[in-house]
Amino acid sequence: MAAERAEEREIVVTRVFAAPRAMVWAAVTDPWQVGQWWGPDGFRTTMTEMDVRVGGKWRLVMHGPDGTDYPNEMTFTEVVPMERIALDLVGGREGAEPVLLSKVMSFADEDGGTRFSIAITYPTAEAREKNVREYGAIEGGKQTLARLDAFLAERAANPLEKLSAQPTAKHELRITRTFNAPRELVWQAWTDPAMALQWSGPRQFPAFHFEGGEKPGDRWRIGLRGKRPGTDIVAELWQGGVMKEIEPPRKLVYTFSWEDRTNVGLPKEGNETLITVRLEEHDGRTTLEFTQEFFATAAVRDGHNGGWSSSFERLEAIINAAATEEAK
Repeated sequence: MAAERAEEREIVVTRVFAAPRAMVWAAVTDPWQVGQWWGPDGFRTTMTEMDVRVGGKWRLVMHGPDGTDYPNEMTFTEVVPMERIALDLVGGREGAEPVLLSKVMSFADEDGGTRFSIAITYPTAEAREKNVREYGAIEGGKQTLARLDAFLAERAANPLEKLSAQPTAKHELRITRTFNAPRELVWQAWTDPAMALQWSGPRQFPAFHFEGGEKPGDRWRIGLRGKRPGTDIVAELWQGGVMKEIEPPRKLVYTFSWEDRTNVGLPKEGNETLITVRLEEHDGRTTLEFTQEFFATAAVRDGHNGGWSSSFERLEAIINAAATEEAK
């Protein structure tokens, strides 16, 4: 039998993004960001582990529009920051014969943007054709990169890195923000339903429903609505919990959980987290110290960082507008 040429076993998809290489690299290696765009049209992705280093594991489950799950486990075999990632994959449709392949993702500057390529190599040409036929591997790759393109455009318009987040080894998320406004106004923006409704949720998933708790033991609930990045699919995301401490205007403590964790790319089962908000005023300026703790993994913690960062950008705009109005 004639030897197969390498190209007979390969699929290569490439796209040039109007984004700097550092932004594309982050979108491909940060677990929260990957979960927002990974997969063909109509798919959702649950990230369970992503350890970007040689020998590290990357585990995820893609959820098809028909409800079929596609678990994938990958092992990183090469990581050259900002240039190249290579990995081996075992995955495919749940219950079906596993798909085996190797994948190389490369990053290069081009015309003020970034050329990003994914090269997939199958064990045989027959395996390649089977995956093209049964999984739509070529078209699926093109759709995935189109979703990444849309996500990068959203990120460019609404940057998430303006806040200083300092996660710890205990899987805590800590964010500190200083507002040019008195503490009472910041407290009002956080606790008054009318004001809180205006900033709760990231830009791409703003709140449409807000129920706040007024005393310890009360339940709170917020509904967010928006389109999933790169799609026209509108989703509603519900979060809620129980108020634990309320000390106006300096401290709030409450539990936090998602009503449907799979809807935000998390495993179905998971624990509540605890949020503490502290406000301190100095010379008419207010420093907000935000802590969310007891995340199950660093990946889940980092995912929430992006959402809160975008929300706090919106909070700053609301506070600035209110402070300007009061000054008139």
